[in-house]
This record gives sequence, C-alpha cells and structure tokens, in this order.
Amino acid sequence: MTLKDYLTKLKIGLPKTMVHLDKQVYEAGSVINGTIEITGGLIKNKIKRYDIDLIGIDSQAFVEETLNSHSVFCSLECCPNQTGKITFIIDVPDDIQSKQSTYQYNLMINIDLGNANNITQSVPILIGAAS
Repeated sequence: MTLKDYLTKLKIGLPKTMVHLDKQVYEAGSVINGTIEITGGLIKNKIKRYDIDLIGIDSQAFVEETLNSHSVFCSLECCPNQTGKITFIIDVPDDIQSKQSTYQYNLMINIDLGNANNITQSVPILIGAAS
C-alpha cells in the first residue's frame, strides 16, 4: 500500500470546504446563491461530483425531506494547498413552510472525490416570511 493510499483510506489530508451564501435569510420562492470554497489537502484529488440538497426538518414530527436538489458531474482537480471555488444556485420552493417554528432548513453539501471519499457539510438556512 502506498502512502497516498494509506492517507486516503484514513481520510487524512482530504480537502477542506467552506460554504459562503449571498444572504442570511431567504424567502419562499427566492434563489440561494452560494460558493463552495475548496482548499486542497495533502494529496492531489479529483472532484467527480457534487450534490447540493435543500433539506427541511420538522423537529417536532422527526421528519426530514429533500425540498430541492442539485447535482453536477464534473472532473475538477483539487491540488495541495490551492484554493478553488464552485458557484451554485438552488431555488427555495414557493410552498415552503416558513411560518412553522418546528421547521429547520439546511443545505447539505456532498463532494465526491472518488475512491469512496466524500466531503460532507451541513449549512443551516433561515427561511423567513415573504415580505
């Protein structure tokens, strides 16, 4: 087993991500504009796919549902100590439950590096009433 294979198996040195959004609060029917900033880890990786899901969670009923989803197949290189950006947009549905206090919303970001390695990040989203 090579050092690269060993580090990959242990998930050591994988790239790091940070998600930036254009607003702090969104309304039903609006668009979330965001950027995923990816900083390379110890070894060169290739991003094969990324998924962005808008998830609604009813904390009282313990129900989670996917409200919108965006997937992109790609072949992006992620080199050590370099930073790249992926921009995305995802729609907030018109019929979203913004007034129910038991609902919480998250963007689930999943980046597939192949070889069974994924980077997953959850970003809380605030949905307010339309003005």
